[in-house]
Amino acid sequence: MDSISPYIPAGVALTANAYAHLPDHATKMWISLLISVSIVIDDHSLNGGLDMVHLFPFNERFVSCQPQGDPVLKALDSLLREAPRHYSPLVSNLIVTSWLDFVSSILLDHETKDMRISAETPLFPNYCRLLSGMATAAVLFVFPATVPVQEYIQSLPDLFTVMNHTNDIMSYYKEETQGDNTNYVSRMAASRSLSKVGVLPEIIDGTVQAHHNTLESLEAHTDAHGAYVSFFRGYMNFFGAPRYKLEEIMSESRLATIIG
Repeated sequence: MDSISPYIPAGVALTANAYAHLPDHATKMWISLLISVSIVIDDHSLNGGLDMVHLFPFNERFVSCQPQGDPVLKALDSLLREAPRHYSPLVSNLIVTSWLDFVSSILLDHETKDMRISAETPLFPNYCRLLSGMATAAVLFVFPATVPVQEYIQSLPDLFTVMNHTNDIMSYYKEETQGDNTNYVSRMAASRSLSKVGVLPEIIDGTVQAHHNTLESLEAHTDAHGAYVSFFRGYMNFFGAPRYKLEEIMSESRLATIIG
């Protein structure tokens, strides 16, 4: 599909870096395609390439098994229905609902793009970020299907922070150059009456703490701990991709130190 093809390298790159440790090749292929399609939807919703008329009824059509009104949304619908082939009923349910929340987050951004962020609702940015990040799915992908859920489920809240806010931090420059004001950093800054640069240290400190919490909570579970360590190293490597433009503001050696 022409609209998806340009985004497949990004999906493959993220999977090859962050999820290289997964033993099942078919699962990695499926994850790559899901990520690629989601990047298309995210980008096209921002630049007008996706008709929101088709996106608004996506979840309803998915639940009722009705055809989607856009080829990219049809691809996402089809891929989500394959989740039970790769994961247990519990995990596949969480993955699917995470992606439905992602769609809802785009609709939320569309409906509230001109809304003033209130300093009296400081948790609103966190709610929006939880919806938009597909964090539940992305975190569950970290662990091979053979790892018992009981070994990592209590670490999920910290893992959400690591997954989402690492992306927020490493994407900050790219999103600033694109004039994106509906992202987490922008909402956090508005809710605290701070500048974006002013709120970044708090986000960074919270992310570092969540990373250490995750390492400690998984330490007793060798397979889960090893999967997370492999994921995090690869996830950081991924942000060296041209999409994130970090080479424009850092020397090559400094960038290699941060993502290595």
